[in-house]
Amino acid sequence: MAENEPITLKEVQLRLGVPQHVLIHLCEKGVIEPDFADTTGRGKRREFSQRNLFEFGVALSLRKFEIPVATTALVIRLLRSFARATKKLVPDFELPGFLLENDVELAFHIYDGDFLVFSARGGVLRKMVLLGVRIDPSREPSARPRIEKLDGLPPSFDARLDIDLSRIAQKTSRKPLRI
Repeated sequence: MAENEPITLKEVQLRLGVPQHVLIHLCEKGVIEPDFADTTGRGKRREFSQRNLFEFGVALSLRKFEIPVATTALVIRLLRSFARATKKLVPDFELPGFLLENDVELAFHIYDGDFLVFSARGGVLRKMVLLGVRIDPSREPSARPRIEKLDGLPPSFDARLDIDLSRIAQKTSRKPLRI
């Protein structure tokens, strides 16, 4: 399948191994916004991009930890913002393709449930790049998040959740198994 060909909901279901109703729920709650086509009425199907497939993988990883849907939607929006900002520094940066084609480790970490840190290292990003964002899902969805540049990972915290975006990119790029 070509990189720019639309992916149907059924194909997403087969690749990720989750029921369609879970995927539909993520779309209806605004977590995933289909890049190709969204439903506009009866008979119109959603069509997704490779990036959307990757975003589903991230959202489903967060779902395993019962992260609220509003926080999951915020994380996906922040992931898109991170990709746009990184593209300004690295012109060929696109998610998930860049992670598959380059020796880069990209992850995000949620500290104490309210501070999200993106970290990247390796490949063209020789040093660790850190960007921290305060998570406040009670704020208006359109409100701009508070972004902080960091010199290092937070030194003091009670809990941390790590999500390996490079691994999710690899998992979501595999072809579905036909039974």
